[in-house]
Amino acid sequence: MPNPLFLLFLLFALCVPASVQAGPHSVALSFTASPVTGVSYHVQRAPCSAPISAGVCPSASEGTFAIIATITTLTYTDTTVVGNTNYSYAVSAFCPTSTSCPSNFIVNQDSALSNHVGAAIPPDPVTPPSNLVLTSVTRNSTGANTTITASWTDTPGTTTTYSVLSNGNVVSTSTAFSTTGQYNATWGGKIKPGNSITFLVCDTAGCVSRAL
Repeated sequence: MPNPLFLLFLLFALCVPASVQAGPHSVALSFTASPVTGVSYHVQRAPCSAPISAGVCPSASEGTFAIIATITTLTYTDTTVVGNTNYSYAVSAFCPTSTSCPSNFIVNQDSALSNHVGAAIPPDPVTPPSNLVLTSVTRNSTGANTTITASWTDTPGTTTTYSVLSNGNVVSTSTAFSTTGQYNATWGGKIKPGNSITFLVCDTAGCVSRAL
């Protein structure tokens, strides 16, 4: 049985400004350091089956905590979260080697967990269907003078964005709107002979392109 005094010195608080910062697919955590020098940290996560209240998951609704990361810094971003899911987080400290901490501390023995904080991940937005199809793209070049004519179809009433790229760099970008779903565009400009040319058109659901 480990001496509880060893664990007492390793306890520390998990801190967040106001609450855990939850983005669409990530949770950013920060915490204060253990007073014991040389420690590393285990970030631990548990599922939460109830709504997050006052920044925490009700203890009766917490699942089993599992280590999701081993770190030496005081911040961690969890990018493995799933939309419309609640989680509870805590951190433990440990001495990874016999020489990393003062000699009176246990090696590879986690401290008790810090305070717990909850994170509610918002639902993922539904991805709209895309009817974007690039039907025709032609290129006419005389030296550096280049003309590109393109046609594409999409859902009627959709605003699309089309771009001309040379060697991967955007040369020109414009938007096109159509109430019929039929789109046409002509671009003229100078592109250095020998450079690759790509025509790219996008809507909110994605992009299609064609190398010329």
